[in-house]
Amino acid sequence: MRKPPGALFLYMLLGLVAFVGAADTRGQSRGDGSLTLEYQYIRTGTFDDGNYEYDYWKTDAQVLMLSGDYSITDRLTVFASLPYIWKRFIAGNQFNGDPHNPNDPYWVDFVPPDKRFWDDGKYHSDFQDFSIGFSYLALDGPLKISPYIGYGVPMTDYPFFAKAAIGQNLWNVPVGASFSYAPYFSDWYLSGNAAYVFSEKPLGVNVDYWLTHLATGYRFTPRFAANVFLSLKYVREGMKLPYDFVDDPENFVYPDDFGTEEWWHHDRLGAHRNLNLGLGVDYFLSPQWKVSATGYTALWVEQTNEVDYAFTMAVTRFFSGSD
Repeated sequence: MRKPPGALFLYMLLGLVAFVGAADTRGQSRGDGSLTLEYQYIRTGTFDDGNYEYDYWKTDAQVLMLSGDYSITDRLTVFASLPYIWKRFIAGNQFNGDPHNPNDPYWVDFVPPDKRFWDDGKYHSDFQDFSIGFSYLALDGPLKISPYIGYGVPMTDYPFFAKAAIGQNLWNVPVGASFSYAPYFSDWYLSGNAAYVFSEKPLGVNVDYWLTHLATGYRFTPRFAANVFLSLKYVREGMKLPYDFVDDPENFVYPDDFGTEEWWHHDRLGAHRNLNLGLGVDYFLSPQWKVSATGYTALWVEQTNEVDYAFTMAVTRFFSGSD
């Protein structure tokens, strides 16, 4: 029986950071804000097309991300994030590792306009996508609900045809809502968010997706809390490998049958779908400082790569408008 591997396309980890994690039960006041410096490590492996698994390669990604938020009023908050990513390709067991090389001779009918080769086994790095947005505290109390809208745009023209690519190089607009529920006289809490993400459409293909996060946690002390979370990404349409990229998916020849413009864009066109499971902890060193850590893997995947394991570490500094 085929095991259900998990995956998380790298750039989805970098959006909506102001709403991911343990519930924040503090009140919101004008001038309040926070800054977070976070380190992420992500190891990916097997690709699953929904029917078969392919052990072509592995990748290592390291991310250093700065994010923050600021309360413009008691209800309106602006948030932003900017990640810098190092990523490398590691050869797998099939097809000699299957590197993506835009200089290979099979490109005949279409010649890639970007000849940068990043799958050489070395780390390649750049700034990825800058994200900014606004949230509105529509409901305040034990149950908090905050609709939000954001905008993400590539900071640089990084290559997207590579296993070591740091992202898809597409703009996106998430529209959704976050919530938290912390009952009075209880140490349990529930938090999450759900967004529909409008994406740039490469070659006219609709790759909009749903992005959700749900966490439940317990405050063991006023300073220490732990939570278990699920995150889901689901591209509504998109294209599927190898079925939508070759005329005869049962008898294709790799890589000769893939030298097309669609293949050059395939990481942007894919119907990436995955469900992930993780554990997080938060510890307040003081009312102004918090340290956090998470570890996660994945439960299910289609049309993307398995996350073998991943972890994050972060430190947050809170500011008060009354200071």
